[in-house]
Amino acid sequence: MPIPLVVNNSTFEYPVDNDSPGWGEEATGWAVAVTDVLGTLVGTGDILETVANIANNQTVPADVVGLSFDPTTVRGSITQYSVYRVTSTNEVVEVGQMYLSYKSVAQTWDLAIVNGQNANIVFTITPAGQIQYTTDNMPGTGYSGQMKFVAKALSQVDL
Repeated sequence: MPIPLVVNNSTFEYPVDNDSPGWGEEATGWAVAVTDVLGTLVGTGDILETVANIANNQTVPADVVGLSFDPTTVRGSITQYSVYRVTSTNEVVEVGQMYLSYKSVAQTWDLAIVNGQNANIVFTITPAGQIQYTTDNMPGTGYSGQMKFVAKALSQVDL
């Protein structure tokens, strides 16, 4: 007996073991619908959840590994992130969003941070689209710092 599976409000009677032949059309229809949906989940320039190490006392801007955008294809981005920094005596946490927009004529990025500033980390962006950071010196021993992020890129618009 087939199992009803719903994709974008369309129901497909998907076959199970020992179903009689003749179910190819339903299985193919379901596979095509799922493929179409999956194709919309990650676009050009999008970044799936990624983890990057964050150094203590980083006084010179350092790259957030994996968090960059190609200005030839990306016009803007909304990036959600969390930062967790801890030592034996201190702990700071920050959750926020970065809003990026690229100006083609000036060849510069605008970066706005919402709900940040609790983990004593400062973000900047290079003209090439690389997010960088600096941090303060957290007292204590056994420092560990990580950032998790996910980004939805908005592609360039041809005018």
